[in-house]
Amino acid sequence: MELRGTFRDFSLEAILGLIRNGYKTGTLHLAVTMPLGVTRRVDLSFLDGEIASVRCERLHGLDALREAAICVEGSFEFGVDNELSPQDEAIPVAMEVALATIDEARNAMKSLSAVLPDAGTAFSRAVPPDETVHLSVEEFHLLAVTHDGMTLNELVAANGASTVDSLRIVRQLLERGLVAAEKTNEAIAGLHQIAG
Repeated sequence: MELRGTFRDFSLEAILGLIRNGYKTGTLHLAVTMPLGVTRRVDLSFLDGEIASVRCERLHGLDALREAAICVEGSFEFGVDNELSPQDEAIPVAMEVALATIDEARNAMKSLSAVLPDAGTAFSRAVPPDETVHLSVEEFHLLAVTHDGMTLNELVAANGASTVDSLRIVRQLLERGLVAAEKTNEAIAGLHQIAG
C-alpha cells in the first residue's frame, strides 16, 4: 500500500488511522509548512501499524510529532517496507498518545497565537543588568540565542525546542518582561490569522 497526497485531501489523524488499520510497516514522509512559514520534513516509521519512531530535524518522538500536528499545509507519502531500516532509532509512540499529542499541540497553537505578536515583530532582551533573575532551563536556552532585532520566526528557528514549546517560552519571557517586542515595518500576518 502506497499513499500520497496533501493535507487538503486527508488529515494527519486519517493517515495515521489508515496505516494503523492496515497493520503496515514502512515510512511516512511529511513535507509541511509551519504556522510561521517555515518548512519542515517529518518522518514517521511504522511497524505493523504502530508508530515506531518520529523525527523532524533535531527533534524526536512527541516533539517531532507536535511539528507535524501544527502544520498549516503540506504533503505526505507513505511507502511500505518489510522492516524498519537499521538507522531508525525506535522511540515508539502509542497511537492513543500520538492522537492526544496532536490535539494538545493544535490547542496550544491556537492559544499562543491569540497572545503573541506578529511573526515579523522584532524582539530584544529586556533582562535588568543589576538584578538577579531566576530562569528555567528552557528560558535560559532561548535567551542565550536571542539577539536584538530577531523576529519571532528567527527566535523559533534558533531555539532547539519544538515550535509550540518555543512560542510558549517566548510568551513566558514576554510576560516576565525579560524580552520586549517591537513591531517592524515588515511585520507579516499575525499568528492568529495563520492558525485560523
